[in-house]
Amino acid sequence: MSIKKVKPSKKSGFIQGYYTPENPDKYIGTAPIIFRSSWERKFMIWCDRNEKVALWSSEPLEIKYMWRLDGKEHKYSPDFYVKVTQADDTFKELLIEIKPEEHLKKPLPPKKNSTKSLNSYKYMVEQYTKNLDKYIAAKSFCEGRNWNFQILTEKTINGLH
Repeated sequence: MSIKKVKPSKKSGFIQGYYTPENPDKYIGTAPIIFRSSWERKFMIWCDRNEKVALWSSEPLEIKYMWRLDGKEHKYSPDFYVKVTQADDTFKELLIEIKPEEHLKKPLPPKKNSTKSLNSYKYMVEQYTKNLDKYIAAKSFCEGRNWNFQILTEKTINGLH
């Protein structure tokens, strides 16, 4: 199922909802525009209001990737596509993923060997490797188009003006 069909949920643990752009001519994606975290919402506002952002889209496409743990093909939808005007009036195109910084670090083994902590560690390792495989596929996808793939964290999102 396409991520675009997954509606905002109050049960997700994140602030989710619908975004209405102030500059709808800059938005090139499909409606409705869904944010799945407060960081995504903040990035949407930045894209919408920043004069250097020529075009942007939320969950713009699906990239096929192979997950090394199950050997199967899956689909990954990066959070954003952004086309930015450079100082020399050329454009830079980017695929953006927004993730908590802690999700970019390899999980540390648990200090306790309880079933709960081992299961939690197993899940975190699976998510970490899945994300690595997604990011490898996204970088490869971007290289073929002369785009850049970037991962933004809470630190970079909170630094946007």
